[in-house]
Amino acid sequence: MEITEVRIFKMENKGKLLAYANIVLNNSIILKGIKVINGARGIFIAMPAKLNNRKGKSKFIEFYHPINAQSRAIIEKAILEEYKQIVTE
Repeated sequence: MEITEVRIFKMENKGKLLAYANIVLNNSIILKGIKVINGARGIFIAMPAKLNNRKGKSKFIEFYHPINAQSRAIIEKAILEEYKQIVTE
């Protein structure tokens, strides 16, 4: 998997939400709406999700997500590096 493009869209005055990111994989597919969040243990990414209510239980279901830790680490590193570059400009 090669991340061929990362686009960051900074958010202002949105609490813990710092930005949204879009990434392009292998110049072939775009994944949109990945959140950059400032959490209790630092900045991290969260995949797009919707709230699903079934049988009185609420649960967030991600639209897409990496299927292993290595893929998640590659995506997170690319997004956070680009985010840090934009913030320091």
